[in-house]
Amino acid sequence: MAESPLDASLVHHAVARHARAIPDAVALVHRDTRIDYATLHAAAGQYAAELAEHGVGPGGIVPLMLPRSPELVAVQLAVLRLGAAYTSLDVRWPTPRLRQVLGMLANPTVLVADRPVPLDHPHVVWAPRNDPYRAASEGTRQAPAGHPSPADPAAVIFTSGTTGRPKGVVLPHRAITRIFRDGVPIGFGRGNVMPQAAPPWWDMYAYELFGQLMTGGTSVLTDGDHLLPQMLRRMVAEQGATTLRLTTTLFHLFVDEDPDCFTGLRQVYAGGERMSPGHAAAFLARHPGITLVNGYGPAESCMHATSRAVRPEDCDRADGIPLGTPVPHTEVAVLDPDGRSCPPGQAGEIHVTGEGLALGYLDEPEATARAFISVELPETTVRAYRTGDFGYLDEAGTLHFLGRTDRQLKIRGHRVEAGEIETAAASVAGVRSVAVVPLRGTDSSVTGIALFYTCDEAGAHQAGGKPGEGHDTLHVHKHLAAVLPDYLVPAVTCALEDLPLTPNGKLDRAALESTASRQRRRRPARRPARRAPVRPIERSES
Repeated sequence: MAESPLDASLVHHAVARHARAIPDAVALVHRDTRIDYATLHAAAGQYAAELAEHGVGPGGIVPLMLPRSPELVAVQLAVLRLGAAYTSLDVRWPTPRLRQVLGMLANPTVLVADRPVPLDHPHVVWAPRNDPYRAASEGTRQAPAGHPSPADPAAVIFTSGTTGRPKGVVLPHRAITRIFRDGVPIGFGRGNVMPQAAPPWWDMYAYELFGQLMTGGTSVLTDGDHLLPQMLRRMVAEQGATTLRLTTTLFHLFVDEDPDCFTGLRQVYAGGERMSPGHAAAFLARHPGITLVNGYGPAESCMHATSRAVRPEDCDRADGIPLGTPVPHTEVAVLDPDGRSCPPGQAGEIHVTGEGLALGYLDEPEATARAFISVELPETTVRAYRTGDFGYLDEAGTLHFLGRTDRQLKIRGHRVEAGEIETAAASVAGVRSVAVVPLRGTDSSVTGIALFYTCDEAGAHQAGGKPGEGHDTLHVHKHLAAVLPDYLVPAVTCALEDLPLTPNGKLDRAALESTASRQRRRRPARRPARRAPVRPIERSES
């Protein structure tokens, strides 16, 4: 019987191609376990049959609360086979956050988890009964084929939202496959080995994992929330790692603390924040044989929208390291306030178009309409995402980043909407007004968040008088740690008698940043008690 054709625009089909072509090649490594493509494919089929019995099918969104593991990867492929989409959640998120996200999913019929769920959840909780090897050995159970199209949802990524409610970015199959469909980027494919360390609830997880699996490479699943230099050294020595992707913050940290940890790699991708020319120059001088790639792109244009292999001369530019040129099936446009294309060299707002675009925000048509707009370009009208980033295209078509047009921040690769933190803080009894500002490092890069608030009459009474600078008199930090993910909890939280104003009556953010800097020097950055820091660095853009 002839095998059914496979569509490389679908994530699970792109992976299945290699189960046919190179079945014995290693797809995943986790601790001491190595799983080949044939085993991964068979396990996904078994899991798909079981999930179908629980009602998973076309158009559904399946929440996954599994740790990074081969089981998680096989379950994700199983969900995609059934024509559904997955969304990965962190069991360590505060219970109110988990309830909020599950409510946005319209009460899914099944929740996949391998441990007790800290929720009063009325639906079925399913877990893989067997590891991928045992599941694969059970034989082939027929699961109904979902027959998704490349335009159908594959994943939902929850990001910080300005209204205090997370936004569910709905990514279609084509957004994930587009970079890898017609060619293999440097560092991917057969013979390449890449650590997978990005959180499963982030779009760059798909880049690290499926980028290799869709091209025949090997993904090494890490333990823990972050990759550390000593872990990288072991992966190069023991697993033969060739390719690495880091948030720019971690790239800077590795260059500062252990610049030789990159030895043995062939390429390093960094993105999610603005790259420091000094760190890039130091890396290139020390590792001239390793390709360093600067990647740029919001979650709404899945993974990277542009990239650039960094050259030594890039590090001497007054406006910083270029963001590069568009990746396959992606374009960028820089528009003025009237929506007209800016000529080369003129700054405007960066817009991204092409197959990488999200379908929109889950059940938020108004927010989707504001962010995803029709843009008239010289030859056509296209759908584009307004990034809120300010930049320009040069004569060669290379994109350059100048800053943000709004208050969104990027910290350790995570998108941070100041409005979400302010909304959560304003809900604390006794809080009158709030303001969030960034904490900056010596090179002006954003390394953390500071929140200041004032008290109303009841709050002042509760605080026992006027708040003193540096004191969190209403314990707002404790509340934020209970309701927000770790990366959204400020490192500095304190009450002020009044928020400072500029001469024209606007909030004086510069003054608040100065106050935040003093507070940080005065005491170590605070973290929520629920998660120990990976290393003693401050809570820490693209």
